Amino acid sequence: MKLGTEGYSPRRLQKIEYAEANEGSFEQGSRALRVLAELPISAKHVQRITERLGEERRRQRDAEVAAMKTGTLKPTYPNPPQVAAIHLDAGKLQLREEDGKPGVREPRWADSKVACFLTYTAREGNPDPQPNPPAVFLDPPRVMRLCKEMERVRSQPAALARVDEGTATSVDGGTRTSHRTSGTAGAYGGGDVGAHGAFRLDGLCGSDATRRGFYEALKKADLGDGGNWIGPLADLHFPGWTQVLDFLHLLVHLYAAATAAYAEDAKAAWRLYERWLRCAWAGEVKPLLASLEEEGRRLGKPPPRAKESDPRRIVSKTLDYIKTNEPRMDYARYRREGLPITSAAVESLIKQFNQPVKGTEKFWNKGGAESVLQIRAAYLSEDDRSDRFHEHRPRGQAVGRNRGKLAA
Repeated sequence: MKLGTEGYSPRRLQKIEYAEANEGSFEQGSRALRVLAELPISAKHVQRITERLGEERRRQRDAEVAAMKTGTLKPTYPNPPQVAAIHLDAGKLQLREEDGKPGVREPRWADSKVACFLTYTAREGNPDPQPNPPAVFLDPPRVMRLCKEMERVRSQPAALARVDEGTATSVDGGTRTSHRTSGTAGAYGGGDVGAHGAFRLDGLCGSDATRRGFYEALKKADLGDGGNWIGPLADLHFPGWTQVLDFLHLLVHLYAAATAAYAEDAKAAWRLYERWLRCAWAGEVKPLLASLEEEGRRLGKPPPRAKESDPRRIVSKTLDYIKTNEPRMDYARYRREGLPITSAAVESLIKQFNQPVKGTEKFWNKGGAESVLQIRAAYLSEDDRSDRFHEHRPRGQAVGRNRGKLAA
């Protein structure tokens, strides 16, 4: 049975971990184990074992980061990919004060940083494979639906057509050959979100990129939504890689600005959005900026305390967003080179990471959140890390009431 001091065989430990990684809570994991594995185990014991295994996975991750920094970490894949892309985003979860007392005190929202690793087949030839925007980006109801789904545009002009049941799709320049995901197990709150949290993701991204051979790829890119932590991370750990602004986030900003600029004229708003979208799709940033500046002058500068819904504020923020990300918007070139232009994959991955940790009733200490996220990353990743861990794991000490006792 290979029983360790936890009192469970390696296979049962893996089932316990799997249940928690794929259920919404420790209680749900406990119920799933009782019904599906005929394993009576309390939710609290599921939590203890999950946090123990997650902490062990975190230490393995940190050892890989240390090996990367010393140059001893080697790629585990025989050949590097033709095109490598790292998609970056951040999720949310709630932390609480860690003083050991029961109850929730000083709750606060924090970030969980996630990276999605994708490989693509390189394109041959110079022509843009799709010089015109996809039809879905030029269909009013579906654009409205897309913007609502991305939670950027909160209210829509009533004059535009009602949203249908279609789902917007995205188009990338390359052909995806495999989908390899990896997530950070870092959850950070308070004043260290931007610095300490980003550093922990840096190390994980760098070690995973090394292990997957991404640094040796013919073409390399990193994609994000324009968050202020993504550019510095890429500059530090991926110098020389092509930085790409996710086109879908840009689209939502353009739509918000156009509908704000002509809130009383839906047809004029749509014409403006379509003109901006075509400029952006072609990578023609200069005329896009000029048109936004013209609308800004027409509306006037937003007052210092303007509401978020003030059209002047929306147009001004969109203008600043594009000015900041102008070097990451050469979409026609990215498509010609076979690089992706959307980070839709990591948007989906964020939702999967949120499943076990995000909720109005869930409050974590930092160590517990990091353990659960690390396990979630293992089971979402399309490599053998989830199984390999248990195959080579030494038996640990007991947890709970039986700690310190040896298993029979």
